[in-house]
Amino acid sequence: MRIRLIAVLVVSMLLSVISIACSSTKETIQYEGDAKMTATLKVMTYADKSYFMKEYGDLFQSKYPNIEIEVVNYNSANFEKVVKEQKPDLLLISIDEYAQLIEENRLVDLSTLFANDDYNLEGIHSEIINVHRQIGKGKLYGLQSEFLTKAIFYNKDLFDKYNVPYPQDQMTWNELFQLAKRFPTGDGVSGLYIRNFVTLADDIALSKHLSKVDTKNVKVTINTESYKEIFEMILDVYESKAVTLPDIDLFEVYDPFITGTSAMTVDYYYYIHNNINWAKEEKGIMLNWELASAPVDEASRDISPYFTLGGATAINVESDQKQAAWEFLKFQHSEEFAKAKSRTTRFFMSTRTGTIYNPEGKRMEAFYNLKPDTNFTRMNYDLLPKGFLRNLEGVVGSEAKAAMVGVKTLDEAMVSMQERGQQLLDQK
Repeated sequence: MRIRLIAVLVVSMLLSVISIACSSTKETIQYEGDAKMTATLKVMTYADKSYFMKEYGDLFQSKYPNIEIEVVNYNSANFEKVVKEQKPDLLLISIDEYAQLIEENRLVDLSTLFANDDYNLEGIHSEIINVHRQIGKGKLYGLQSEFLTKAIFYNKDLFDKYNVPYPQDQMTWNELFQLAKRFPTGDGVSGLYIRNFVTLADDIALSKHLSKVDTKNVKVTINTESYKEIFEMILDVYESKAVTLPDIDLFEVYDPFITGTSAMTVDYYYYIHNNINWAKEEKGIMLNWELASAPVDEASRDISPYFTLGGATAINVESDQKQAAWEFLKFQHSEEFAKAKSRTTRFFMSTRTGTIYNPEGKRMEAFYNLKPDTNFTRMNYDLLPKGFLRNLEGVVGSEAKAAMVGVKTLDEAMVSMQERGQQLLDQK
């Protein structure tokens, strides 16, 4: 299935070769390596070899045919063991794992290399670079080539027809709901479509730094005033028919936005390929659509809660193939690589935002004109029972339906969400 860049350190004089010393060896990395160099590069990644080669390896080897790639798989449970025993040269890891290895001084500091005038950091999303500098306490130990975030999709024809102003960047969820209420439900048109109650509740909660579960204290945290405010907000716009929550399958293409019965939806970048372009190619559905940045919290309108950083690519300080690893890392984040991938169907967006394929001239900046949320504490999924979040979603969804149809009061439904959810969390 298918931000203004922070200033780059200016080098006072041009250097033909820049090198950095590694803590465990006197080996240095030259800024430019020999394209004919021979090496075997051990790469640590979640992905299997076929996926990795398709996404990265094949293109890299077309430029460096004498560098063999050995893929080493890992997961969160065996992460440290694989790093210590396999000693990979290159690591494609999560942001949390990246931060851990930086703290342990196990990654090569690439700051000087990245500051070389020949490497164009200015083409990369500035806020992503900023996050990596924050994690590295001012230094760069790696980069990421892709990211994911949401935006508001809206149907310009419906807005024009009913003389409703277009959504704007940095709107809050409440402002979006008020805009949705301006559409005449009597015409069979809703202002906003979201897949289901749980998806909408989770999106609003994320913008407010709320979580349904406290993993540290092993407690479900749904029956609270904060969540009640969110649920009441959703029930209000649902009952007014300004928002439709049809509870359709995640992979359904022909949703109310695609069929023209809802004026807006909020979704990730891949919605363009999975829904809009698919419907156009398969059934000739031509939508006059545009983008605005995703809904935000009132207290932080410049921050997107849906900005998924994913992972980072870094070089192991113990690697004896640092030059080859540097060549790969540099290539993976190059404009050359981004352009080569730009016209393929992508789940993620390239961090080189100037290379995003946009033949129709849409406002793609809506996906990257907000900052990532660096203060949100990510959930430790390893502390949860297997399948817990999926099962909890089912509980919240069923209890919400009871409240939506009047079988239960909202208070009753929330008590049940809390109790049933805690029972699931207590399972070993």
